[in-house]
Amino acid sequence: MLLNNIQDVHCFLEAIPQFKNEGKQAADFSLERFEQFCSALGNPQDDFPAIHIAGSNGKGSTCHILGSVFHAAGYNAGVYTSPHILSYSERFTINGRQIGDEELVQFMGEHQSLMQRFQLTYFEVSTAIAFWWFARQKVDVAIIETGLGGRLDATNIITPLVSAITSVTMDHTDILGDTISAIAKEKAGIIKKNVPVVTGNVLGEAAKIIRKVAREKESSYYPVEPLNPQWDDGQYTIQAQDRLLRFESPLQTPVQAFNIAVSWQVTQILKPKFSISENQFRRGVENVRALYPNRGRFEKMHSKYEWYFDGGHNLEAVRAMKQMVETIQPIEETILVLSLMKDKINEKLMIEFSEFKKIV
Repeated sequence: MLLNNIQDVHCFLEAIPQFKNEGKQAADFSLERFEQFCSALGNPQDDFPAIHIAGSNGKGSTCHILGSVFHAAGYNAGVYTSPHILSYSERFTINGRQIGDEELVQFMGEHQSLMQRFQLTYFEVSTAIAFWWFARQKVDVAIIETGLGGRLDATNIITPLVSAITSVTMDHTDILGDTISAIAKEKAGIIKKNVPVVTGNVLGEAAKIIRKVAREKESSYYPVEPLNPQWDDGQYTIQAQDRLLRFESPLQTPVQAFNIAVSWQVTQILKPKFSISENQFRRGVENVRALYPNRGRFEKMHSKYEWYFDGGHNLEAVRAMKQMVETIQPIEETILVLSLMKDKINEKLMIEFSEFKKIV
């Protein structure tokens, strides 16, 4: 079929096997074919400075915080995240502006035969669009979120200025491995030689493995624990050297303290290349939801009623969601409408949900 309009593009995309429908059968965990495709495009991923973000939870929020901070400092910041909630275009933004339909049609129309020749997956097509668009728009920096894992993720063909791993928890165990150690190794696969790496809410065995990989790659390692990220009654704090920095933010989830700390550490590492003041960082944190609406992370669904939607599906994310519920009313009094993919159901997760006594 010829891709002449946005409806044709969506039909083409929906015909590609997708992870959300078919699981790991829809993925191809090999970078060689995607590297060859991008080479045929002219390697657009090499045309802009990048920040690479992986993690079981928090990577999307961290991308949005960084995108808002760079925008507040006057830079054109591209942000690539997945999945989308309402519109495919959500995955690709520059300063909060989503890619236009005409640009999606142009990419697909010009490269349809190439995509089919290389048999790209849905995520590979999306990643290629991000690289192509950011290069064409000449962004000052692009913040790139991994889709799954890190080592064999399509985004991992970039060589970023800095990498970050926000958290490591049990998730996608059928693909990444069924132990924290195995999952941490996959996340650590984004670490490049001599490229600094920042870690967020990463402890124990996972931290040991990431530190070991960083040492092997001769990469500077920056855990955020020394920043002592905290959340207290809607205010975030981090300890920057001899000063306590305070931030107001619409994010309003305790775990976001780590994502703010990761973002701060990234900007400090990049200071020789990008000038971002403390006030600009603060403004970016405060205004993040003006550029990137809160979709799927304890999202308030009604202006009058306390109805929320949260996409958390692993232990860390569900515990974060429960923390937010407790700020509104006791969990025992809260009605939970629960829907889970069967591959997410496990005993530990169901024990967490069982604290709700009113479950649909």
